[in-house]
Amino acid sequence: MGRYSKRPDGVVLYDGPSLMDGKPIVLVATFKTDNDKTGNVIQTWILRKHVHPVEAINNGGDKSICGDCPLRGILELQKKSDYQSKRTNAKSRKYVNRQRGCYVAIQNAPRAIWQAFKAGNYPAYDAAEHGRWFKMRGIRLGSYGDPCAVPFDVWEPVLSIAPAMSQPGYTHQWRTCDQRWRHHLMASTHSVAELEEANRMGWRSYRTRRADQPLAPNEIVCPASEEGGYRETCETCGACDGCKPGADATKQMSIAMVVHGGDSRITGALAVIDAA
Repeated sequence: MGRYSKRPDGVVLYDGPSLMDGKPIVLVATFKTDNDKTGNVIQTWILRKHVHPVEAINNGGDKSICGDCPLRGILELQKKSDYQSKRTNAKSRKYVNRQRGCYVAIQNAPRAIWQAFKAGNYPAYDAAEHGRWFKMRGIRLGSYGDPCAVPFDVWEPVLSIAPAMSQPGYTHQWRTCDQRWRHHLMASTHSVAELEEANRMGWRSYRTRRADQPLAPNEIVCPASEEGGYRETCETCGACDGCKPGADATKQMSIAMVVHGGDSRITGALAVIDAA
């Protein structure tokens, strides 16, 4: 490939075992986005390599890419009345995901990215060939999936290409992951108690909350949210980039946002908040 080769739609940054459970996963970066909230940042997708994203959330396979995220939902055995009624026996019945609180619509972008990957549309990342496409671009760490499912050392070379640009990212694995991540990611929390715990561990927090719950003293409303008046996008804001080395997270401002998404997702997310 030459210096003036056409930019691919995306590249595969990682193809290997998940740090969550050792199952095969891939990390795909895509360069074009229509996401109004994030703005024109590179999107990244952590996906099961051999399992369709919709199937993964209905059989528990998403643990490989989402770990112990409480927004994954609850797997329940499908009711016989809902599945091939008369011919169904217990062994052939399927599991379904109930009370899922994740705002990501799996059947949309994650499905399309996975299918494009399976079709061979994304080349393996080569720094000499593809690194220039990351210059002067922000990058969203985990448009779907938890960044901590992928080794930190895989991410670091890409993040270092444009360190001054916005690099928003979030993890529910903040208690157990490689703690170098606290300088890049926000701890995903769902209560003030979790916020305070994360702060004590050196993490800034991004907390989901009910509309009637007040902000903590060291929280501000996400400026890229509806309640924040959409004053910024993730690309222009740059607030969700972790706690910088040497900073005291307990004295830094964290971010909060009222839960959002479709009605069923809001119901699931509120259940997580109430249990936190």
